[in-house]
Amino acid sequence: MEAFRVAANFYKPVVKLTHKHQVMGMYRRALRECFNYAENRDLFIMEATRVRARFDANMHLNPESGAVKRLVREAEEELKEKEHPDPYVNPHMPGGTSYMRNPAVPLEVVFPDGIPEGYSKRRINLDFSNIPDDQPYADKVFVDFINKKYWIDRKP
Repeated sequence: MEAFRVAANFYKPVVKLTHKHQVMGMYRRALRECFNYAENRDLFIMEATRVRARFDANMHLNPESGAVKRLVREAEEELKEKEHPDPYVNPHMPGGTSYMRNPAVPLEVVFPDGIPEGYSKRRINLDFSNIPDDQPYADKVFVDFINKKYWIDRKP
């Protein structure tokens, strides 16, 4: 597990996030955790409203103050503590029930005499983003099946 993180960190650029982006990411993770624990949509909406109220209560504070840094640190710890042991994963993504169940057959196999004119030759990455025509292969993808996460090494 640790070897995978070392390899993944080698490919991930280090970026210092602004306070705004850090809080936005924390809010999204909090909502994702609410969704993982919610049994139905009404329960999720109710819990998401509580999470939003907690974030809005401290919105007026100065981002450079020590109190805000303490709140961010405590919120990160709370998110880590309340992380769902088996989070929801879209079925077609790594860790999902349908991931790579029926992979697409290459067009060269479907059309051995050549791909017909006007037929879509769109190729996609794991996250369904398009692969540019001048790029021969998909971007490198590191899949962590245990934690149900993936990282895509995008070419600049």
